[in-house]
Amino acid sequence: MSFRVRRCLTPLFFIFLIVVSALVTAQVGIGVSPARIDFGTVVRGGNAERDVILYNTGGNSTLAYSISFTNVTNTSGQLSASPASVTIAPNSNATVAVKLDVPSDAKDGNFSSNMLVNTSSTVRPALSANITYTVQGTAPAQTAQGVDVPLVAGALGVFALVAIGAVYVILLRGK
Repeated sequence: MSFRVRRCLTPLFFIFLIVVSALVTAQVGIGVSPARIDFGTVVRGGNAERDVILYNTGGNSTLAYSISFTNVTNTSGQLSASPASVTIAPNSNATVAVKLDVPSDAKDGNFSSNMLVNTSSTVRPALSANITYTVQGTAPAQTAQGVDVPLVAGALGVFALVAIGAVYVILLRGK
């Protein structure tokens, strides 16, 4: 009798472990994707933006996420996230836009930073993503948007000549 019980309990024990493991994994399913954000080459005075997905694949609770950046030097670029904090329901995700603004006086070179994502999870209270970019070159000067003054002046001049000519013709007919 004891041989039959052992033989039956062994598979049940392994099934129990698999179920418990799946439940624990479902409760801890949080993350950031991609884990490496590469902006490529960005010119001085330029900017770049990448989407990052924060997810909560756990089926039990809503989690709050807040984003900050480390190892950022103001001379090489400014990083921001929009939104900087978000609440994600179970089995959901949220897209966050990470933006890099490079000042016009930035130095050329390769730079890196980290995006830190603090969570309200007690199991994984913090996540991170590595950020890399290269600063090289300068953004082209922007052309002024507005009215072309010589063109407008020329059009008004033609209109004025036509109006004067029309008045002259009217006055001549009246004589």
